[in-house]
Amino acid sequence: RIVVRRQFVPRYCRGPSPPASRMPLLEAEKRVLACLLCFCAVIFGGWLVLSPLGGAADTHQLETMFLELEEELEEAQSDLREARAEASSLREALRRAGVPSPALSANSSSFYGARHSSQPASQPHAQPKAGTAVSTPAALEKIRDPCAGRPGATARGSGPRPIPGGDLEASGVLEAAFAARAVEGELIFLSVGDTRDHRRVAKDPALKDISTDFLLHLLANLRALGRENWLILSTRRLCGRLQAEHCERSCVWSTLWDDHPGLEPWRLKPGDMFLMWAQQWRYVARALELGYRVFRADTDVYFAEDPYPLLRSPLLRPFEMVVQHDFASMLDNNRRPACSTPPRRPTDSAVAPGLQTCGTRPRHLALLNIGLLYVRSSPGGGAYAAINETWAAFLSKLSGPPYKPKHLNGRVESQALIDQPFMRKAVDELAAPDSASLPPKPASHWAVVSGASAHPYPAGVTCSLADQGGCGAVLEARRKTAFLVQLVRPRRPLAGLRRDERIALAPDWLFGRGCLTHVRRPLSLLRAALPSWGAQDEQQRASCTPTAAQPAPGAAAGVLVATHFVYSMAVKRQRAFAAFGWSLGDARNRSRSAADDDPCWRRSDTAILFGHTFFEQSPSKTVLCAMPKDGAPACSCCRSLPSLAAKDSALREKARAGGFVLESSNQHRIRVDGHFSAMEGCNDYQRFWDRR
Repeated sequence: RIVVRRQFVPRYCRGPSPPASRMPLLEAEKRVLACLLCFCAVIFGGWLVLSPLGGAADTHQLETMFLELEEELEEAQSDLREARAEASSLREALRRAGVPSPALSANSSSFYGARHSSQPASQPHAQPKAGTAVSTPAALEKIRDPCAGRPGATARGSGPRPIPGGDLEASGVLEAAFAARAVEGELIFLSVGDTRDHRRVAKDPALKDISTDFLLHLLANLRALGRENWLILSTRRLCGRLQAEHCERSCVWSTLWDDHPGLEPWRLKPGDMFLMWAQQWRYVARALELGYRVFRADTDVYFAEDPYPLLRSPLLRPFEMVVQHDFASMLDNNRRPACSTPPRRPTDSAVAPGLQTCGTRPRHLALLNIGLLYVRSSPGGGAYAAINETWAAFLSKLSGPPYKPKHLNGRVESQALIDQPFMRKAVDELAAPDSASLPPKPASHWAVVSGASAHPYPAGVTCSLADQGGCGAVLEARRKTAFLVQLVRPRRPLAGLRRDERIALAPDWLFGRGCLTHVRRPLSLLRAALPSWGAQDEQQRASCTPTAAQPAPGAAAGVLVATHFVYSMAVKRQRAFAAFGWSLGDARNRSRSAADDDPCWRRSDTAILFGHTFFEQSPSKTVLCAMPKDGAPACSCCRSLPSLAAKDSALREKARAGGFVLESSNQHRIRVDGHFSAMEGCNDYQRFWDRR
């Protein structure tokens, strides 16, 4: 404890700054300024409470309080600067267009007007005063849009339309945003929080700089595949940044549960990711109620192929929800789903068309990873009930006493509010016996479905390889992959409706998990791992594949669709995207250059070793990819490796003799013993977190 000898006054409260101009403040500017003054009052009020106690205060508590308040003030000041700059720019543009400034009083409510909303506006539009010119479409067309021509800024044909942003809790905003962004009833729902979220920054500090980069890479990735039907749930501040800095007019925010009394006891605040993740499931449920089909994805995902044709294929069409399977855990000794009986179809094909089952598996070995989830249910269906119960479970937990485990010495464990366990529990509790499965499946088990049950593509669609001659091998690899299916039944009818539906844990070639390790001096590893490696291999050139999106590296090309690096530190994921040629959000050119004619294994002294759950059943167990020079976008330089588990001792000796080095994200040396075995199939996924 210390004695504070002088009064602390944050720099934002040391007196008013000179006004940027003498123009009257907009309403938005007034609100931000009021917020700024309010925070100053909070600081001084807190000081007055503490000072009568003799000036003594806990150092950590004071630092935490002041840091949080300074952070809020910095955000408010940033918002104020942005509001003033935007107002000045718009006034000048209106002046040049001959439109008087008072016409600017209308806000984005014109987009969310009566024609978009099923509810009447809460406030009538103010009528202009006599003699006041009103802006007309013709006049406004004279204003040059700085985002004109940029991707996502304008509607193209029947594609999604840009939106101005808004609070999904405001009247008509949700309905209008869904209608504008969905295409043919399909909506991709993304969420990205403000990188100031204190728990995420503490767990993975690089997120404060990288999380928006992941989003931009994903948007560029989806755009390359011809899919722009996304809606981004974010904070108001980050949505403003996406609009201003990236012309991304597809984001919204929410005030849902912002005033919930449980936030403070649970150490949450509006905009925190645990709150936002719960909000997103409420909005996914709302989208299903309105008749949309929803693809929900984390932003640290890469799509090497358009997933929509696969989701509509005879193999996956029977399932109302398809979600990533988080298998290869210590619980199941890395056992992949496999048939234990000959595959058989049900006698009544109308019950489960295309379903060909071949065994069962206990539900504790069937873990959902909701980082990749596609749902096409509706109220009264079992999959809809699982979505609805996820956010309801969060709300129930938030309303109770906060969880304070012993190992945290009385501190609150906010991780108890994470959404994934809530959905896993909901699916387990909604599980029902399935007589259509052969053998019949009890509620406590999942059915195993043969990957050869049906074709993984709809009619007229083939694989994504530029060389279609390789599609036969891709099809054969995918047909080997069994997956799990659960029948779910709502607890009770909803508006008289109650339908059994099926949830599939996706085969991992569709939604799979990758694991990553840094390698220093990769040529040394290649020479030790590949007996046939020679001078000709040393001359390998980088490769840019002419497809809609760069495929998965090495032998995984054409096989893997969506890869999710959920259990790797952010900086390692970012480097992997660069090494694989997946950094599509980087504005710098990634096409071939003169440097790509040089041997690519000499462009950098570091590389990324890539493992994947799917590699457990393939001849190639890992893929090594050289990092680009100076981190700039480049074509990929990769080589597939066979199993190295049997060479563990030889590789260990090679590393000890000054050869390659395995490293964490923070350049800590990693022991070679057992590491390559763990990479093969990505078992023991916590090993690749690099949390040090």
